[in-house]
Amino acid sequence: MEVTASHRGGEGTPLVLLHGFTDTWRTWTPILPALEARHEVFAPTLPGHHGGDPLSSEFSWDTMLPQVERILDDAGIERAHLVGNSLGGWLALALAARGRALSVTGLCPAGGWEHNTPEAKRVRRLFLRMHYSSQYGRRQMRMVAARPRLRRAALRDIIARPDQLSAADAYSLMQGAANCAVTLEVLEAAKTQHFDELEPFEAPVRIAWGTRDRVLPPTRYSARLHRLLPDAEFVDLPRLGHLPPLGRPGAREPHDPGVHGPRRRAAARALRRTRLTPD
Repeated sequence: MEVTASHRGGEGTPLVLLHGFTDTWRTWTPILPALEARHEVFAPTLPGHHGGDPLSSEFSWDTMLPQVERILDDAGIERAHLVGNSLGGWLALALAARGRALSVTGLCPAGGWEHNTPEAKRVRRLFLRMHYSSQYGRRQMRMVAARPRLRRAALRDIIARPDQLSAADAYSLMQGAANCAVTLEVLEAAKTQHFDELEPFEAPVRIAWGTRDRVLPPTRYSARLHRLLPDAEFVDLPRLGHLPPLGRPGAREPHDPGVHGPRRRAAARALRRTRLTPD
């Protein structure tokens, strides 16, 4: 069990980080020092996720979003720069539509596909497969996390180079997925519920997508966002996958071979150039 359900640190303008479905706040760990140099960072774990508060009622988008708002209220945050990955990206946009954003950055955000389409059915099947794999492999998680080749096999769908991920970050990611309490509930609701339309809002938006995202490939999963956000800036994150923060920009661990290759450096530069607070 996690010691804490959130992270807070740094000084300056508030920056809220919202992780994705089945993940936890720890996905932001590699980039927290750089962000805290300029912002007061608040990274909560979403309701129903490992270490977070339980959902206050049966899952629906109508109940999830107000509970996230209450987390911000309890933290004393009225408006902030909002950064979200995957499901957190959509929640950041929905919060912006409620007037809570100074700016929004969505990293490989959800909500870019239409309901009851092949894309919707594919992503639901993918998360079901990942869920049952995490349940089956619970006893082996620590061993898998410790070995680069096994990490690559287990996490290749969500990270471009999982063999270069640290063992600690890999284990945290696996643990979050295995212990997410709402996985099946959310996937069942996805059969009949979909992401709402967005009310217009004035906060600037940047959508940054990993070109190696195998969970939500941008060519298939961004069309609805282009329609909903005609004024947003869309940028690529070359050679990064569905979880860009775990691309470990500029980081190195002695036991991770090949971390200084030219492709690795290019990916790190791409994420550093993508500011998380659009003008």
